[in-house]
Amino acid sequence: MIYKTTGWAAVLLSLVAFYPSMQPGAFSVIGFYLCLFSLIIAAFASHMDKPIYFRSVITLSLVNILLVNDGTRASLWFGQSDWVYIGSMYGIFLVVVSICGFLVSRDLLISTLEGKVE
Repeated sequence: MIYKTTGWAAVLLSLVAFYPSMQPGAFSVIGFYLCLFSLIIAAFASHMDKPIYFRSVITLSLVNILLVNDGTRASLWFGQSDWVYIGSMYGIFLVVVSICGFLVSRDLLISTLEGKVE
């Protein structure tokens, strides 16, 4: 029960992160870090339950970071000269996604080998 509640809280937090991401300045950074935090919560929720929470949060986070976020959206690659900021934000995102994805896939593999997944 706690994993389902935590998983839905991660999805809700990922949806809530859209609003500050649209704002200019520091609010877009807050939205970015809310996305990262929701990914970590979703990885925890997908630890024992099915990885649907992690998959939905990573999809929402990718849409948020690539299309919506004021500081990291993909259209800034060509128009903005602040490559260090954009590169560092994408680097942080890739590290968190890699670690969380590894944890979820490892737990999914272990539960598959034990016969718990349908």
